[in-house]
Amino acid sequence: MNPIAAAPFVFLSTLSVLQFVLVAGHESQGTNGGSKAGVVNMNLIQQACQHAPHKDLCIDILKNDPNSKGADLTGLAYIAIRLAGAYASEVDAHLRSLLINNATTLSPVVQQGVADCIEHYSDANEQLDDCVAAMSTKNFKDVEVWVNVAISDADYCDDSFSGEKSVVLQKNEAFRQLCNNVLAVVKALPPHGKE
Repeated sequence: MNPIAAAPFVFLSTLSVLQFVLVAGHESQGTNGGSKAGVVNMNLIQQACQHAPHKDLCIDILKNDPNSKGADLTGLAYIAIRLAGAYASEVDAHLRSLLINNATTLSPVVQQGVADCIEHYSDANEQLDDCVAAMSTKNFKDVEVWVNVAISDADYCDDSFSGEKSVVLQKNEAFRQLCNNVLAVVKALPPHGKE
């Protein structure tokens, strides 16, 4: 199977596991600040976003996600990873559509840039899948490494256009913000999973 074609399947499998983890987390609230199911703990979300470069945006994104109701800090980290991964998949789909629907109108440099970006977002999805695995073992240092690699993939995507204006500049910036939210929430977790 083509690795680029397999990426959405792998990511969707990870999302299924993530949803299970979130549901299980809601049923057995941990000791890292969870709240009653169905209630958004704004103090916990503010704590999770305290290290985010755009704190207000991080707070808004997490509080508006329906899974944040009753989530503890670990649950919020999984939510942040899921949101970044879902957006990476959205950007990937946008790029594929752009390449298919505009194959004759895009310059060769932009076509190559789009093709390169597809590879970079496929890689970013893999990094975010690795984050889910690292979270399950409370290996937060690895989560930080994988998220930083995913951010680099967005940077490389921007660089892929060889001086031409990137056709996904704003999407790359939004993806970097979502990844920075993951880093912020992970930084708020107890070190190395100690609670």
